Amino acid sequence: MRVLILSGLSMALLSACGQKSDRDVLTEACIAEGEGPQTCACITQAMEDSLSPRLFQRTAAAVGREQRDVEDFVESLSMGEKLEFASALTAMVSCDLTEQVDQ
Repeated sequence: MRVLILSGLSMALLSACGQKSDRDVLTEACIAEGEGPQTCACITQAMEDSLSPRLFQRTAAAVGREQRDVEDFVESLSMGEKLEFASALTAMVSCDLTEQVDQ
């Protein structure tokens, strides 16, 4: 029985190692929406810097892994969480402007 439990735990740990990070998932979702890679990396960084770790993780799960629409996801948040997103928005918008200038 012990061997079975240890084997199961080992398999779970190995499968977790192959998962992409929240940062990677959000960046890839952004690129899939047609934004440039530098812009998307900047947006993801702005979100990670501005949002609580829990909200950043939930955003990655909803937008990146479940491929939910960002606006629909934000609408589903509590008022406090929406305010967190609003504070991140300025930094996210400046990312897009920065890449446009560099082109």
